[in-house]
Amino acid sequence: MRLLVVHRINYRKGGAESVFLDHLQLFREMVWECAEFAMAHPDNLPSDWQGYFPSYFEPGEGSLVAQLAQVPRFLHSGEAATRFAKLIADFKPDVIHMHGLYQQLTASIMAPAKASGAPIVFTLHDFKLVCPTYYFYNSHDGVCERCKGGRQWNALLRRCSGVSLGKDAMFALDGLVQWYGGAVRKGVDAFLCPSQFLRGKMTEHGFDPARLHYVPNFFETADNAPVDAAAITDVRDRYGRFVLFFGRLSPEKGLDVLIDAAAIGGFRLVFVGDGPQRPALEARVREIGVVADFLGHRRGADLWAHVSAAAVVALPSIWYENAPKSVLEAQARGRVVVTSAIGGLPELIDDGITGFLARPGDSGDLAARIGIALALSPEAAAAMGEAARARVSATFTRERYYRETVQIYEELIARRR
Repeated sequence: MRLLVVHRINYRKGGAESVFLDHLQLFREMVWECAEFAMAHPDNLPSDWQGYFPSYFEPGEGSLVAQLAQVPRFLHSGEAATRFAKLIADFKPDVIHMHGLYQQLTASIMAPAKASGAPIVFTLHDFKLVCPTYYFYNSHDGVCERCKGGRQWNALLRRCSGVSLGKDAMFALDGLVQWYGGAVRKGVDAFLCPSQFLRGKMTEHGFDPARLHYVPNFFETADNAPVDAAAITDVRDRYGRFVLFFGRLSPEKGLDVLIDAAAIGGFRLVFVGDGPQRPALEARVREIGVVADFLGHRRGADLWAHVSAAAVVALPSIWYENAPKSVLEAQARGRVVVTSAIGGLPELIDDGITGFLARPGDSGDLAARIGIALALSPEAAAAMGEAARARVSATFTRERYYRETVQIYEELIARRR
């Protein structure tokens, strides 16, 4: 069987990229013939198919006039459509599976995908198809669903991107084109939802529930690397007993809430990752005197050494988090996780059994829940971590993901035949 997997980025940047790369790795291990399609980028992993990749494009840079000049390319990439059609003609996929196409690849690639006759599957990593800025969140309103029912102009009126007027305008226009044109919403045969919450939310926003399938992510990653015990000891010697966040440093992750919680609870923070909010977070740490270290991007054995060394892993999100792989990866390493009771996160935590849930946006409650986790005896913390590991190992597995994804592929192929 031939599987063509699509994502706009072909390197391990964040959670969606990790799922895309791990999906490819898994199906190659299961002896599927696979090809990938992405934007050309200097950080991309080597690919036998990179000759088909469209050129690098990053919107929203430069003056307002320059940004407005990017609008046609932001909405439609003729180059991406042409190169994708060529790849389809040469590779002849039995299934096309998309993980993300916006801005860089654009919905222009839907036309050659539909023309191929192959079933099209799309994993929903976020809410982009109904929220122009992906997250149902902006810094003015917090959680926001004002664009429901085709009112994507609110992304401009509410200045949702938080970046620039030009980018807000591009997002709003793109959202309107996507909603009323419906190339993806109407053209995809099956949407995979990593959380039940996301499946329900997309149904609320007008998607056909018969095409929405709950398929949870798996915790194993191709970026796994063995961690030497000495490396874990070295991290603990350097930072002592600490609370770890690893992921993208951006407002919807609630990291300012975590810093305020650390001020209340007096615990040390370590941030692994990078993102647009890093300068503001570093300034906030200095302002209120919290002990925190910002380590930037880490990966492989280095990342997992920090995860394994942490006393607690925290994800204090204040948006409708979907099904972040970071929680599963921490639980698979026996860590106690404290996260917000919002979006799909409660599906990953049995409160008080495999971790703790805190009220989103409430620094006092977050401080209290992290305090409870830090106060556990070594034996109790190990038992909770083991319960989390057992649940992840029994539920969020490669075998389940492969079985349920292939079942959907086979049903779609049979229907086409």
